[in-house]
Amino acid sequence: MRIIFGTTKVTVAGTRAQLSDTLDTVKKIKFKARFANTGRMFPGLSDVSATVNGWELEIPRTSVPIAETDWIDFGEGSVKMNVFYVDASVNNDSIDWIAIVRS
Repeated sequence: MRIIFGTTKVTVAGTRAQLSDTLDTVKKIKFKARFANTGRMFPGLSDVSATVNGWELEIPRTSVPIAETDWIDFGEGSVKMNVFYVDASVNNDSIDWIAIVRS
């Protein structure tokens, strides 16, 4: 098992961006919108957009760390890292993410 950290920027709102192109098998993943963002972030899979198929993350009001319960758990892993994308409601907003993957 190993951990991957990343930040993904959505340059053009409404145009999803891939988190990572690796084929690592994800056991757990979590997301956090950047404190400096001015809009909302929408992590999801390859069909995510700011209007459908995404998990809406609000603009952070403080820089409080994300809680233990914010993990999305895939058990022993059945999802590849390259299927995760993010969209945004405002240009150039970013999302931080952390993934625990199988070695």
